[in-house]
Amino acid sequence: MERSDRTHRTDTLCPVKEVMCGPQIKHWVEVQLVDEHGEALPYLPYRAQNDATREGVVPEYRGQADAEGVIRIEGLHPIPITLFIDADPLAEVLQTRRLRAVRAEPKRPIIGDPTPLHSPQRKGYSPIEEQAIAAGHDYHHVRIGQLCDKLPRLDPPLPKEGPLPPYHFPDEKFSGYTLGSEVGYRQPYMRLDRRHILEVCPFRAWSLVLHHQQEYSLVTAYNLGLMSVLAYSTFQPTEYGSVQEFFERQCLDLTRTPRVRDGYTNPPCIVIDVPFSERYTIARPLNTAHGKEPQGDTQLFYAINASQVLVGWRGTEMNFPFPDLATDVTFRPVKPEVQANCKPKMPCADLTPSGSVHLGFRDAYEVARRIYSDVLGKTIQEEGWLKELFICGHSLGGALGLIHAASLKDSNPLLYTYGMPRTFTLQAVACLDDMWHFRHVNDTDLIPEVPPEADLENSLYKLYGPLGTTLGTAWSVAQLMADLVIRGKDPFYHHGEIVAFYRTEQHMRIRGSENQFYKMREGLGAPYHTVISRPLSHKTKLFLVPALSKEDDEKARAAQERYTASLSQADKDKYFPKGRNAKRGNLLGIRNHFMGKYQPYLYGQLIESINPSRMQERQNDRRKLKDQMVKYEDLMPQDELVRDRLFLELQSLVGNTLECTRQIEGGRNALERFEAVAEDNLYVEMTHG
Repeated sequence: MERSDRTHRTDTLCPVKEVMCGPQIKHWVEVQLVDEHGEALPYLPYRAQNDATREGVVPEYRGQADAEGVIRIEGLHPIPITLFIDADPLAEVLQTRRLRAVRAEPKRPIIGDPTPLHSPQRKGYSPIEEQAIAAGHDYHHVRIGQLCDKLPRLDPPLPKEGPLPPYHFPDEKFSGYTLGSEVGYRQPYMRLDRRHILEVCPFRAWSLVLHHQQEYSLVTAYNLGLMSVLAYSTFQPTEYGSVQEFFERQCLDLTRTPRVRDGYTNPPCIVIDVPFSERYTIARPLNTAHGKEPQGDTQLFYAINASQVLVGWRGTEMNFPFPDLATDVTFRPVKPEVQANCKPKMPCADLTPSGSVHLGFRDAYEVARRIYSDVLGKTIQEEGWLKELFICGHSLGGALGLIHAASLKDSNPLLYTYGMPRTFTLQAVACLDDMWHFRHVNDTDLIPEVPPEADLENSLYKLYGPLGTTLGTAWSVAQLMADLVIRGKDPFYHHGEIVAFYRTEQHMRIRGSENQFYKMREGLGAPYHTVISRPLSHKTKLFLVPALSKEDDEKARAAQERYTASLSQADKDKYFPKGRNAKRGNLLGIRNHFMGKYQPYLYGQLIESINPSRMQERQNDRRKLKDQMVKYEDLMPQDELVRDRLFLELQSLVGNTLECTRQIEGGRNALERFEAVAEDNLYVEMTHG
């Protein structure tokens, strides 16, 4: 039999694949584009492709979404279809939409964890998803880079080198979003004849919530505290915890709230979402030891976005060989001039027209000002004129921040410092009265007590060379130790409004002896027994801001009136003398100095102020203090009783400072977002420390 004789073939495979059938059934699909609040993204131009369009069987699908953001495509084959949205119109509208307040935030992956860093939104967390499924629709959460057909035009543009921001642009090839990418038994399939809801993440970036105002802000204090921690970072640019990683990666990653790497705690920042074009575009750490002409060991960082200029100065580095020690203990007061500020053939103005400045701090700042003249002398200065300027620092960083702020006082800097030593003398501080500065002091922290509040100028400083500085400092300290009340004509003095973390210590007065012999003679007027002061058992830390000013907000008015009535100017001068500390520092107080001892009080107070049902241990401590005052009211010294009543009233007002955050656009969402990720036990507050 010939092989070509088809009539006698006995195999079961049909060599002919021609079939007889009628017209194929065509399908339709609807795609509705909405933001994270369910609001439509209308009138966006689109195009769609599938295998049929790529092979030229049918033309490419093109059109425009309607007023409800709905795209309807008909006449489809039952195969996956890929959607593209024109990049520029999509980016323009997505930058105007806000994020949801609370988002699904996966934990940051650790070593060995296969979870991707920039994760898509997990299912079950979006109200849009819940509504879509209830209505019988399919749901998808997408980002701009999964929909747009190319990189949109951005102003300011992205850096030419390096990858695109991976959260917004997970696909650098711009392959579009394919409906029907779910994998079936043999091949992808497409759910047709139905509507697909595409929740598109807004094209936004994170920005720190900072209030540039004369009044104290707890949110600003907390965020700038974290920036003071970040100033200590020694991580490489690409490592988690570095300055660049924080501003250039975390602030562009909407997966999670940005966090500052602080040992094992990694606390979250309070951030607000801003249009992607208003992101931080400059973030750079500086170290004079690594400059073109290496000198000293002064470190700082700066970051700039559309509305903020932020500068964080690093404090004393407590690692061998202690490179900052010479800077800290060079107490000599000198003329407040910074030669690096001077321009050739131009008069050079001093930081202040009178008074003096700490020599070690001034020299450390001058080194940074000279080595990084383009940044400190041009970029920050010019940007500071146009934007809100924030400066912060802990310890030595606070002193350098104050000098920096003084050099830019015409740019209206706002300064927050933590555990800062005295930097200027009394006459110089008087020239800086108009500069906004809040100075945090943790109880008996020793560092805010140095240099001593005394005029340390003496003839030994006039000797040539470093010997004069060494001998002069030794003589000044010896003189002060001999007579602690000596102030001098122009003593070192603190600048700024104090914020005190104040540990209460209450006492009761009791009879020194219960002997009946002494009791019988009391009526004779002879002091046959002594009265001793015994400490009471319960103590707590109070968060005190004596400079709280009157708010315009009606909710704060009543509390402010109580404050004004209860704490007079005389009381403020008594308990919080201007330019001094609420308590005298001591050697044991050095344990209160580190930034890890400051941030817990800011963190705990912030959570409690946002939601009073949380941080109950802090509130129970204060209730026990009140109960103790009631129980021993007749035995406590009257001055102590009055003081602590005033302090408890003052403590109750700190939460009112959140009103400025609640009043800005997106501010309530920022607080709600922070509360959702903040953990009550993240820090341990050293109440008795």
